[in-house]
Amino acid sequence: MEFNTVASIVSVAGVIFAYFSFLREKLNQAEQFGELKQKVRTLENQAQTNENRFQTIETKLDTIQTTLTQVDTSLKNLLTNRNT
Repeated sequence: MEFNTVASIVSVAGVIFAYFSFLREKLNQAEQFGELKQKVRTLENQAQTNENRFQTIETKLDTIQTTLTQVDTSLKNLLTNRNT
C-alpha cells in the first residue's frame, strides 16, 4: 500500500469518528434539553399549585377580616347600648 492510500484511509476514519462524536454530542444535548423541558414543566405546575394555594389563603384572610370587622362592630354596638 502506498502512503497516500494509508493517509486517505486514516482521513476517512477520522472524518467518520468526528461525525459519530458530533452525533453523540447532539444526542447528549437533545437529552439535556428534554430534561430541562421536563424541569420547566414541573416548575410551572408547582407555580400554578402555589398560585392556587395563595388565592385560597387570600380568600380565607378576606373572610377572616370581614368576620373580625363584624365582631368589632357588634362589640362597639353592645358597648354603646350598654352605656346608654
